[in-house]
Amino acid sequence: MLLRNHSIEELLDLEEALLLAKESEEQDGTFSKLISVYEALYRKISDDRKSEYSYSLEGIKKRLISHLVKYGTYLKTVYQKDDRAAESCLKKAVRYERNLPIVYYRLGFLDYKMKRYASALRHFQAAIEYQQQKENSKYEMTDQQLYNCHLYLANCGLFIATKAQEDLNTLELNMNMVEVPNYELSPFFDFIKGNDEYLERHAFQMVTSSGRQFASKEQCESKLASRNTIILDFIGREHLLIFNERECRLTKNQAELLRYFLINSSNEQPVTKHHVYDLFSRSDDNGEIPTNTFTQNVIRLRAKLTQANIDFPVIENKAGVNETAYFYNHFFPFLIMHRSDETFVLDQ
Repeated sequence: MLLRNHSIEELLDLEEALLLAKESEEQDGTFSKLISVYEALYRKISDDRKSEYSYSLEGIKKRLISHLVKYGTYLKTVYQKDDRAAESCLKKAVRYERNLPIVYYRLGFLDYKMKRYASALRHFQAAIEYQQQKENSKYEMTDQQLYNCHLYLANCGLFIATKAQEDLNTLELNMNMVEVPNYELSPFFDFIKGNDEYLERHAFQMVTSSGRQFASKEQCESKLASRNTIILDFIGREHLLIFNERECRLTKNQAELLRYFLINSSNEQPVTKHHVYDLFSRSDDNGEIPTNTFTQNVIRLRAKLTQANIDFPVIENKAGVNETAYFYNHFFPFLIMHRSDETFVLDQ
């Protein structure tokens, strides 16, 4: 049965079922189905503004945009990023809401990777313009992203100018043209090279208990063989947990949860469900996360650690507190590697 043939009540029931399925994070296609349900709900309620559900339209739009932005890259599988799916979902998001600086930044970055410099330039310009309006803090760029955005924007303009000059030099015209005097192209290449070298050197961050430092991809890859170190790798198409060169795939939420434990928890500062609310709740929902949901996700994460041959229990229960809490005991050192301009749900 097509979603458009469902009633609003049936779609809301389907949303609840999918949100429950999402908690397990092992079911491929859940994010795609949720997005489709939100789109169908938005269309149905928009078409009938006198509906008793009209009050919920803005909330549904927010949940739709949130899933498009956070999970659009995982439409096919919860374990692997997909640039095409991400691009499609990001473009949908700005059709529902224009003022989304981080979305334009990501679209620009995807264009830049594909050397679509004219399109990338437009997206980076939009990202900066909407950022300056300061009207949507939830989707603003970080300072690092804003800085990178200006560098990418400059390079896009320089690449376009370089291509135009190259085309100009190959034109076959049936008339004598007067050349522009003292026209110098070489500084373009110096700017591009300088910007690209900076972006490459600062493309990634390596995070340990001692702090964080910028690194190139090659520098990150050289650390993958580190012994007796819990390595959380966000760099590739998959989120990987690595221990003594044994790899284990993590879902997006599992990787984010582990990252939060590694960076933010200790025996003195255990993690409760309230710390990770944004990871498991629906967007803009003021309800409670069931304790069982939090516990089950920690149990699944522990199973992944065991799968990576980390036999010693490193995420412990915190005793003597009023609610369920866990912490990383720092028995092993850790290393987290990710793009320097990457954002995380639990940081927002």
